Amino acid sequence: MNKKSKILKLSLLILLLSSMCIFSQIRNFNDIPKNILKDLDKMGVDDSPFLNNYESAFLNVIFKDKLKGFDFTMKKIGFIRNGGKGKVLYFEMQRKYTIDKNSPCDNGTLYIFNTTQKTESGGYDAAIVYWNKIVIPIDKVIKKLK
Repeated sequence: MNKKSKILKLSLLILLLSSMCIFSQIRNFNDIPKNILKDLDKMGVDDSPFLNNYESAFLNVIFKDKLKGFDFTMKKIGFIRNGGKGKVLYFEMQRKYTIDKNSPCDNGTLYIFNTTQKTESGGYDAAIVYWNKIVIPIDKVIKKLK
């Protein structure tokens, strides 16, 4: 293998790895209003898919750039992680990260459902898929929620 070929392969590998990190970037907790962060202990207290007001406020801030008019308030949200479901684990991860910035944290990928998808999923308005290395097609997310 010649030098140009090695450099090209190395460059492609670096590009691939850096693009993978974009999906799991952790936002700066300093951007989250203090009145929301102080209530992290009231989030993820049960595995009900219906969000409480604290969870809704937090997620509206976390996903503010992806909402496109969607509001988490009074919504039924599925939390899917590699290996199962887990709203409690999602918020536990967020709490750990506020205490220790070296603790791993993945905000996940937000899937907002249209009317048909909401019906197919069992009434979920949206889903957050976290700790998953690949982007899952929305139809598979819906199947996991059924």
